[in-house]
Amino acid sequence: MIETITKKIQDLESISDEIESEFENVSNKLQIIHNPQRCGFKYFWDTPNSEVKKTQRIVLRLYQRWYSTSLQLITENLVEERLNEFKNQYPLIINFLQFNKDLYKPDKLKFRDNFLNIFDIQRGILNSIPDVLEAKELNLRNLISADYVEKELEEAEILLNNGFVRAAGALAGVALEKHLQTICYNNNVEFGLKETIYPLAMNLYKSGKIDISELKKIEYWASIRNKCDHPEDITENEVNDLLNGLKKFL
Repeated sequence: MIETITKKIQDLESISDEIESEFENVSNKLQIIHNPQRCGFKYFWDTPNSEVKKTQRIVLRLYQRWYSTSLQLITENLVEERLNEFKNQYPLIINFLQFNKDLYKPDKLKFRDNFLNIFDIQRGILNSIPDVLEAKELNLRNLISADYVEKELEEAEILLNNGFVRAAGALAGVALEKHLQTICYNNNVEFGLKETIYPLAMNLYKSGKIDISELKKIEYWASIRNKCDHPEDITENEVNDLLNGLKKFL
């Protein structure tokens, strides 16, 4: 989903660049008229010829297309405050694109800068969508992972209390593995889907996400988990150490 929306926003950015380019083209071709007899604003834009009018219509159509699509994306993905801020710029930009604004002085560069400043507000709001979606996805992933790990540890404790030592250790190991995968994902640390506890921990250590003392603890916990997964001697105290250690680490 994020990839699709990001691609669409990239397409809209290309249209934004075209709008700015055509706007500059129109402003370069239009003349500014001075009328010292007027009250207030003494300068205004001359009536465009047919060629300039044609370019104006192209810019307006481009902007309306850009605005409608952007508005839909913002409505679906951002909070109402950002949506209102986006919509509030619309009449201002239309005034600029129609060159309806009178001027205090014949400064085309200042006029274009004012337009770009307002348009940049809308572009910035639109371009924030992928980051917001990624943050929402990350938060959801963390909530799901935390809930999963907590339930696995609770079940492991129940198993241990009922004498199922090996099963309790194996389940606690699954919870630790899931937690390490989540840390890797959140920090953009590459890992293989089949990697177990210690390889995951090594990836995090090499990336500077955990220190040597944490690595040693995880190595110890991984050894307990491995005993539980294989026909090796395992004690209740070892699995209890695993569970207590994970509660503090997770």
